[in-house]
Amino acid sequence: MSIVKGTEQIVNPLQRSALRKKGLCDYVINVASGCLHGCTFCYVPSTPAIRTKQGQLKDKGVNNPQMDWGKYLFVREEIPEKLATILERKRTWVETEAGRGVVLLCSGTDPYQNQETARITRKIVEILTNHKKKVRILTRGLSWVKDLDVLKCDNVIVGMSLPNLDDRSSYQIEPQAPPPTKRYQALLKGYKAGCRLYIAMAPTPPTMTKDDLKAHLEKICQLSPEVIFWEPINARGSNGKRMIAAGLDFTREIMTKKSWAESFVRQWEDMETAAQELGILDKLHIWPDPELKGYVDEAKLESWFYKPTVEKW
Repeated sequence: MSIVKGTEQIVNPLQRSALRKKGLCDYVINVASGCLHGCTFCYVPSTPAIRTKQGQLKDKGVNNPQMDWGKYLFVREEIPEKLATILERKRTWVETEAGRGVVLLCSGTDPYQNQETARITRKIVEILTNHKKKVRILTRGLSWVKDLDVLKCDNVIVGMSLPNLDDRSSYQIEPQAPPPTKRYQALLKGYKAGCRLYIAMAPTPPTMTKDDLKAHLEKICQLSPEVIFWEPINARGSNGKRMIAAGLDFTREIMTKKSWAESFVRQWEDMETAAQELGILDKLHIWPDPELKGYVDEAKLESWFYKPTVEKW
């Protein structure tokens, strides 16, 4: 299938989010449907955001919205105008203990994947900060460094997904995303400019050992991130099929619940040990999965759900 692009209308771009469970936000704005980065592990195609729109997407030329992930993008150009109107009229603002009233850009796409999304994202950030809202950027794109004039703000924190710095393996796992070494350089520019930063060290492949994780954490520490989020790759849905199709040999090892859970627990222990040895355990924020119940002490598992991060807002 060739790349399918277009636009999409949306009634209310500002949505309440369940991602407070991960300590990320209370609200989310997605600047588009679809994503051109085509990350093989991405869970988004399996969520209601895509599954409930399969008919609409097929009408637009997307034959298989799940397996064709990475080959379509429908930008929501009207968001800035609609968001401004919503914020002018809005009288209440939810601010939970874990979500802190933060608005995440984005949960189901990448806000800086190309010029179109970057242009819309910049306008959104300007509108949100003018209304004194807290903003969290999450991206694999590089063009956010062109927006440092609006992103260098106490109410904005920028994060990049950076599971490792292995460009070769990343090309298989995240085929159309910028290589991680370039993402690191973008973060370095943001750090030198004085931006607030965080890292999503996610999702890590099961091949990473404790020494690998520690070496990566050491590099990350040079960016002085306020928090480091972590979770491993999950290959138990349509994403598993995409990973196998991409030739990722480790996929079959984590496709059953038992093998995935055991790998998750092993790497979780390695992450905590590595972070403790580096003296940054307080910055490490785990994103556990409820399906780990029975494999992890339930109290430990529950302690991470809805846990506030150490970031200072």
